[in-house]
Amino acid sequence: MEQNTKAELEDAIRNNLLELKTEGHFPSGHSKPYFYKAKNGDDFVLLKARKDSQHGTQDDIADTYRKNKVMLPFLQKQNLPVETPRELEILTYDGEIYAVMERFFGTGHSAAKFAKATKEQQEKFVKQMANFFFKLHSIPTNTLPKGLDYTPYFKYNKNIPYNKCGDVFLHGDVNYSNFLVDNDYNLHAVFDWEAACVGPRLAEFCTFVYCKDLLMLPLVLKEYNKLAGTDITPEQVIAHEKAREEGTQKDCK
Repeated sequence: MEQNTKAELEDAIRNNLLELKTEGHFPSGHSKPYFYKAKNGDDFVLLKARKDSQHGTQDDIADTYRKNKVMLPFLQKQNLPVETPRELEILTYDGEIYAVMERFFGTGHSAAKFAKATKEQQEKFVKQMANFFFKLHSIPTNTLPKGLDYTPYFKYNKNIPYNKCGDVFLHGDVNYSNFLVDNDYNLHAVFDWEAACVGPRLAEFCTFVYCKDLLMLPLVLKEYNKLAGTDITPEQVIAHEKAREEGTQKDCK
């Protein structure tokens, strides 16, 4: 980020010139989001770390910001089929911590919205999601940025059949507010990489169960299996999510 733009953002924070995003949870439930348009025309999202215990301490959230700061430049070099923010700047003012990144326009995907989409839009979006996951999971784990924690936040048994292909690089938080779509239901951008981890590829799809998007789950898996040469079933994903919610390592086959 250019120094004069950074100074302008700091001045906007000091003088309360930010526009609070009041609807939805874009792009993170751990942060209070604001918008700001700089004098040079660039649009920014400023994420102010929440202080409530539900989302952890400010230091905890600041650590997630720092992980994103390292991860985003790496992702820019991976030729993923979607946009990711190019960089993240961390600013502090009066004891508050802000993560600043470029603003993308679109709306978060949702199960209700997907159900109302046309068949053509659904088929297109499903293929785009499957291709994104396939490309992401194909990134060699030994090339990931050093010094970051890639431990999954969930427990799992490494010997169960659905993990026979080994662990892969996961986004780890397929929360719908993190996946932006345009008006024609094209996958536009992916945010929030603080939960990125190395684990079983099946676990990537558990959010579809958590968010009760069981219409989309089998469609994405069908396309993903074609690309990845896997045979993951919706039943395996549902069982894995149930076991994960129970905090167990039970065999989910």
